Amino acid sequence: MEEKLIQEINEKTPILDLVSEFVSLSKRGKNYMGLCPFHQEKTPSFSVSPEKNIAKCMSCGEGGTPINFYRKIKNISFEEAAQELAQRAGIQIKQVNVKKEPFEKEFKLMEEVTNFYQFNLKHSEKGHDVLDYLVKREVNDKLIDHFRLGYAPPFGNTLYQLLKDKGYETTDMIKLGVVKQSDDGSYYDLFSDRLIFPITNPKGNVVGFSGRTLNKNENAKYINSPESVIFKKGSLLYHLFEASSAIRKSKQAILYEGFFDVISSFGAGIENGIASMGTALTKDHAKLIKNMTSSLVIAYDGDSAGLKASEQAISILEKEGLKIEVLTIPEKMDPDDFIKAYGPEQYENLFAEFLKDPYQFRYAYYKMGKNLQNANDIQAFKLNVMKMIEYADISIRAIYIKKLADDLGIPIEELSQTKTKPQPKPLPKSDRKMMIDRHTRAEYYLIFAMLRDKKHAKTIQKQLKRTDFADHVASSIRSKIVDYYDDHEFLVLEDFLDTLPQEERAFLEDIILNDWFWKIKVEMQDIEILDYAKLVKEASLKRRLQYLNEKIKLSGDHPKEKDLNERDQVIKDLKHKPREV
Repeated sequence: MEEKLIQEINEKTPILDLVSEFVSLSKRGKNYMGLCPFHQEKTPSFSVSPEKNIAKCMSCGEGGTPINFYRKIKNISFEEAAQELAQRAGIQIKQVNVKKEPFEKEFKLMEEVTNFYQFNLKHSEKGHDVLDYLVKREVNDKLIDHFRLGYAPPFGNTLYQLLKDKGYETTDMIKLGVVKQSDDGSYYDLFSDRLIFPITNPKGNVVGFSGRTLNKNENAKYINSPESVIFKKGSLLYHLFEASSAIRKSKQAILYEGFFDVISSFGAGIENGIASMGTALTKDHAKLIKNMTSSLVIAYDGDSAGLKASEQAISILEKEGLKIEVLTIPEKMDPDDFIKAYGPEQYENLFAEFLKDPYQFRYAYYKMGKNLQNANDIQAFKLNVMKMIEYADISIRAIYIKKLADDLGIPIEELSQTKTKPQPKPLPKSDRKMMIDRHTRAEYYLIFAMLRDKKHAKTIQKQLKRTDFADHVASSIRSKIVDYYDDHEFLVLEDFLDTLPQEERAFLEDIILNDWFWKIKVEMQDIEILDYAKLVKEASLKRRLQYLNEKIKLSGDHPKEKDLNERDQVIKDLKHKPREV
């Protein structure tokens, strides 16, 4: 999107009118003040300047121009925010520049299915029985509407017939897992006589469902949508999109095990709850959380299974650099049961009294059930604790070595002399740069150039094939930059980052955008770009030559003529050495 167009959208969107839709404001001189929508506060620090047409929190620094404010408050991309505000302001944007959502028809079908389940919950006889069940679980109409709960009727193919009548393809219904085909060729609905929980992606699109049976004779308590092009359970967190505003405001998320834990917590006024849908926490889950906040409370069930799951989750979350605390719920209860038994106020009080840091939690967990007069239990307890503090800060090590010595009744000196591996130190920046060879560096510098200029991107696209890049992540990013320029004249970095999957976004942010070359905004000339392209091509040819030599060697006395000819051509191409850069 052109800079002039961005400027026009911002100028024609009065910041005061826009912010007033989300924040209660009062006049203070030339400006207006209100409670910041991006963090919790009691004294208003969010300032709106109609004169400058910007809004900014004097405490946390969030806000900005109309487009930036709207993007952050709605949790959408820069491009989407600009599009919506342009439409409000009556500014025409050529639709040819808008990249079409690749799964638009899939999302539309899933939205139709969600509406069907919601309707059945409130307007069918069996649905009323489910409503009675929800009332008993203290789930009111407000919660039902917020979580878009539904009911799948027990009539075989009702959903299939509805979708078919509305013109949806049977292949799409099967692909998304809402309909299945039986051995006799007929079609039937996957979910039958179940309470339905819609699952959304980080942008708020319904991508799958989980169905809970209310029949005690059913073997499977919950069944989920099968994996599909839009539904991957290991990369989704229940209620993440809906909780994004509360997470951003509190700067913290609360991770639960089950849907009803999230729902009960929300009903108790704690709205930043998410859940991992009954699956073990994954690295992708941790990255999703890290993208939203740096602070997380694990609030799994208080039974032995929940404690074990908490201990396993800690290591995954720590690797992403998250600040973690664990809520230990008394009486082996889960959050939903505790809220029902003791009420929202007592549940909220748990966060003041029963939060433990990862070391406190794990030490207590490792000690739980151990007989410290039994040699085997002593050895297991000691081994777990020493492993826990292996790479810990020296002060933390000292605390837990003393604690362990006291619990075991042995002199602290004996434990202090226990050998552990030293914590690996990060390499100095200078050494890290030396480890990157000139060909890898050339790949990174070409990405710099592509991010900054469409002309450079097109030049690099002509000079190199995708397979010329050694780093597969860098190669994929390079292709996506070219795709982005197909629909845009300029690259808006924040908007482009929103289009990338987690691995590629992390690569770009952690490696490319942190590079000194990028930070000082070095401008490259055409001749430099061609030199870097030649270096990348040279590395690609060397890799190809190595492959061909190995292939010819393995073929013995009968190498293929095609391979020999290709090897000769590669050797010839390599003689044209690029100059040093």
